[in-house]
Amino acid sequence: MQEIGSPAGKATEDEVVRERRGALRGRISAAGITVHDILCCEDRTGFVGPGRAEGHTVVLTRSGGYLRRIAGEEFFVDASGGYLTRPGDEQRVAHPIGPGDRSTEIRFDSGLFADRFDGTPPSRRFTVTGATDVRHRALLAAARHGADAFELGERLHRLLDDVAASTGHWRADTASRPGAARAHARLVRDACAVLAGGTPGLRLSLEELARAVGASPHHLSRVFRSVTGTTLTRHRNDLRIRGVLHAFEAGEESLRSLAYVYGFADQAHLTRVCRSRTGSAPSALRSALVNRANRA
Repeated sequence: MQEIGSPAGKATEDEVVRERRGALRGRISAAGITVHDILCCEDRTGFVGPGRAEGHTVVLTRSGGYLRRIAGEEFFVDASGGYLTRPGDEQRVAHPIGPGDRSTEIRFDSGLFADRFDGTPPSRRFTVTGATDVRHRALLAAARHGADAFELGERLHRLLDDVAASTGHWRADTASRPGAARAHARLVRDACAVLAGGTPGLRLSLEELARAVGASPHHLSRVFRSVTGTTLTRHRNDLRIRGVLHAFEAGEESLRSLAYVYGFADQAHLTRVCRSRTGSAPSALRSALVNRANRA
């Protein structure tokens, strides 16, 4: 594993991140776009930084979760989506649930960025649909399996189009009073952190989740939907399905075992939720995403 930095080896974002390349062992480069698969090893729970973003990027998270503060906006990032950066953005990062999150950084020029993301809502944080998440993971699988630059370029452009369509899904500020808006954002952030912390959080009841973040179930449910535009149930199901897909990528194949681990009633329940959130059955996604090297 090689630490990401400048050609001379000097860190380019101060101490904001200590990130290392992951399973791709390098980068995809196609159609003027570069992609890094990143495993973050930063383990500090408080914010570190600041650093400055060097380019136009879209970052999609595949597992785990962390806090980001970009250009003064603070939000929690988990496997339901990601965030945007522009050159010069001041950013900080914190890991309240620990290290090990996995993300994909897509970097491209200002023209491609402007075509898709200029004029979007001010929040840098966004969510993506289950189908877009599958397309994201399928891109990485295609790279692992030796797809050529033409195919990867086409996949990248389609993925970015999908992400651009998603950027309005997260609303940063919905309350009329600034103090209430900050409290609501903090409550949503805390709930997201509990759910992103792994299978124990995903197996909590609504009452247990509310108790963990110091709110009533009704208040948490109402605020979460107001701030994010989606329900806690949908968000939780998205994270459970993305956990299953991440397990496929790591070589796990037993749907029965994964149904148990992620708190589904049974394999049929997993299949129904997966079809609902991605449009495909888990067995089909397993075949598409599993690293063939794990099957050799």
